[in-house]
Amino acid sequence: MNAEAAREQQRTEWALSAPGWLTHRDRLDAAGGEMTPRILAVADPRPGDRVLDLACGIGNPSCALAERVAPSGTVLGLDLSADMIEGARTWAARRGLTNVEFRTVASEAELGVEPESFDLATCRVGLQYMPEPVAAVREVHRALRPGGRFVATTLGDPRHCMAFSISSPVIARHAPTPPPSANGGPGPVSLSDPDRLHEILVEGGFDDVCVDRFRTTIIEVADAEACWDLFEETMGPMMRNLRMMTPRQRAALRRDGVAAVAERFPTGPVRLGGEVLIATATRKG
Repeated sequence: MNAEAAREQQRTEWALSAPGWLTHRDRLDAAGGEMTPRILAVADPRPGDRVLDLACGIGNPSCALAERVAPSGTVLGLDLSADMIEGARTWAARRGLTNVEFRTVASEAELGVEPESFDLATCRVGLQYMPEPVAAVREVHRALRPGGRFVATTLGDPRHCMAFSISSPVIARHAPTPPPSANGGPGPVSLSDPDRLHEILVEGGFDDVCVDRFRTTIIEVADAEACWDLFEETMGPMMRNLRMMTPRQRAALRRDGVAAVAERFPTGPVRLGGEVLIATATRKG
């Protein structure tokens, strides 16, 4: 699949899942572990900073960044998906945030921002979905002022990502699709190798690159039924498969999926953990 075809498929999948992400945002924020707090701690946004949040989705961490840089600082969130951007605008309006703006981009290689106009940039689990991650990093580097910092996270070792280890075998039995290939991209675990993530940031022009890893809860819900509901409403590739199934096939997939979650978590709550890579880098010149 070429780069533009990959982007178009992602637009379709994110359009399907955007309503679910907005519906479940409070729950995912409350139980989503350490990822956004770690980004904020490492990035250290300060009042007055101008921040670029690439692959902002429905506004996480854009909105948290906007709160940190207020009253004089601003945040610009960029994303490939118009539906996710609309969700981000809705969420920011609910929070009464007036110092955050959201825009769509046609490509991660064309961000459409002024050179050297940002103090800080972030990308929360977005680089792995990009067909051209090095080009994206170069664009972020160009957008930052000298001394500007970049903080990015990706999902780590797929063997430690419980959401995928539980759901993928079930989905494959009912709607066979190629498994997500680590470091083969683009896809949810395509940048799970710390060395490759480090290499991409260096290729993109950054200095002082450091990649760490940590384990955290990614999803926490009441029980197996609620867990599979969340999968069906937020996993774009699964939702695309569901649209092509008959009602009987969808029911069979759900029955097996709930059973697979319940086997791991017979009493609830369901806490799905994972490994996260967090990279930090600086633009020196």
